This record gives sequence, structure tokens and C-alpha cells, in this order.
Amino acid sequence: MMLLCGVPATSAWAQEAAPSSAAGANAAGNPAGTNAAGAGQTGTAPAAAPLELQPKIQVNFLNTCRPAAGDLEVMGRALAQVKERPRFGADFEISRGVTTLTEAEARAAGAPAGSAAMPSRWVRIRKEFPEKALLRDAQYSLSLDGDAASEALALHLREGKEVLQILISDTVSGGAADAVKAATRPDRIRIERFGKGSIVLARCGGVDQSAYEPLFVAAGGILEQYRTAMAVRTVVPSELAHLPKRKESKDAGARH
Repeated sequence: MMLLCGVPATSAWAQEAAPSSAAGANAAGNPAGTNAAGAGQTGTAPAAAPLELQPKIQVNFLNTCRPAAGDLEVMGRALAQVKERPRFGADFEISRGVTTLTEAEARAAGAPAGSAAMPSRWVRIRKEFPEKALLRDAQYSLSLDGDAASEALALHLREGKEVLQILISDTVSGGAADAVKAATRPDRIRIERFGKGSIVLARCGGVDQSAYEPLFVAAGGILEQYRTAMAVRTVVPSELAHLPKRKESKDAGARH
């Protein structure tokens, strides 16, 4: 046996090989290349971050000028349900007000430019139905925006398994008297459904809508019945008389 500086050769080789073996063990236990000599470091590879599932986005496009045949059938059935003369309960509510938007609020609401300078004067009538009636309540509203008057009738079904709300509306040029007169026909019908997209039929210039005329006529008859039953021609002008004719916009008032 050879002696190396008083130490057997086999022992010297073992002592020199020990660090190499430790390094090999470190490399085997640390495949990510982490230095085992570093304090507080471990040889375990970091777990992969879970993939985040992107939410599904569904966009529904409404053809308001020419709805699908199936949608028109649903609209026809919904209008037929509420064509009878309304029989209200005792509870009702009448409110009025003036709404003025700032330019920022008008843009956020999608209103046309300059809407902030034209405050909206409005009257709203809501009447409840008896507990066992098909409808829960009816709400009529009329708003005056500059030279245009808009009226809307919203009918809310009590336990609608298919239809939740029927909205009939129109817009005319002129004052409140022009909007509530019997000759004014609706130009938009909207059906809100449970768990499904809305159905909308609107008047469209330059489009042959003769096939949809029975729906517009039916909606017009319903609107006229509710104008009468809710005393719109008496209540609306009386409530509007309590509102100021003109009101400065928020932006204009802030500058003074």
C-alpha cells in the first residue's frame, strides 16, 4: 500500500472524492440547478401556476327591423296575453321630475352630443294589479326632451315563465298632447324573456315591414287602453304644469 504524506492512498482518494460525491448528490437532488450551499434554499422545483380560465363572452345581435319568425311568434303570444282591459288594484304611484345630465354623464349614457343642455321633464304613473292577476304592475312614463316627446308603457308579468316584461314605446315631435293622443302609434316593441335574449321590433325607414303591421296595431291598441285606464291625458298635463319649463344644465350652472 502506498503512503501519501502518512495517509494511505485509498483513504486520501476517498477524502478527495467525498466532496465530488456530495456535489453529485446535490446535482441529483436539485435538477433546477439551485445551489445547495445557499442558506434557506431547497432543491424542490417551483410548482407551475394554474392556467386561468377565461370567461366566455356571448354577444347577441338583435335584428330590430326584421326579427326571426320564431321571435315574432313569441311577441304575438305575449301581446295577446295583455290585450284585455286592465283592472287595477288600489295601490298606485305618481311621480314627476327634471333630469339634467352633465356632458360626461350624457356621453356615458350614449346620449347624442348636446343632450346636457336639454334637461328632460318627465311624469311617471305606476299602478298595481290584484294579487291573482296575470300582471304585477303597469308603469307609464312620458318625458319631454327639447322638441321631442317620448312615452313608454312597461307591463311586468307576475310569474312569467317565458316573458318577464313587455315594453311599448313611441317618440313624436311636439309636446305632451301630441304624444298621448290616440293617433300616436308605437314605433318600438320589446319583450324581455327569462333566461333568453330580448326580442325587439322597431319601425325602420326604407324597410318593408308590412308583415309586422298586425303586431304594431296590437301594441297600439294595448297602449291606448292603458292611456285611458291610467287617465294619462288628465294626469300628465297636470303634473307637467308643476315642473319648470327650462332648467340650466349642470355644466352651465357650475360655470356661474
